[in-house]
Amino acid sequence: MTSKWAAGAMSLTVAYFAYHAFAGEQGLGQWTDKQTELAEKKAILKALEAENVALQKDIARLTPGQIDPDLVEYLARRDLGFVYPGELVLVDRAVKDAEMHN
Repeated sequence: MTSKWAAGAMSLTVAYFAYHAFAGEQGLGQWTDKQTELAEKKAILKALEAENVALQKDIARLTPGQIDPDLVEYLARRDLGFVYPGELVLVDRAVKDAEMHN
């Protein structure tokens, strides 16, 4: 009689651990989800590192004593909307509407 109880208890124990190994909070299903999430986060990190490198280059080009006049002109035109006298400015309404709605 004891061996039946022992076999039943052992079966339940194995079933319990098998369930948690595959479907539990830290099981295989969660592990694969975390691997996917990790890959996404690595891609975001790589993009941010590339953006950081570009910003560091811009900072170096704007350091006093080493200012790049082409970059200053580009930034003034892009961010502040500066134009030279006599220049014609064309505005794309689709782009402007999209910017207003975001």
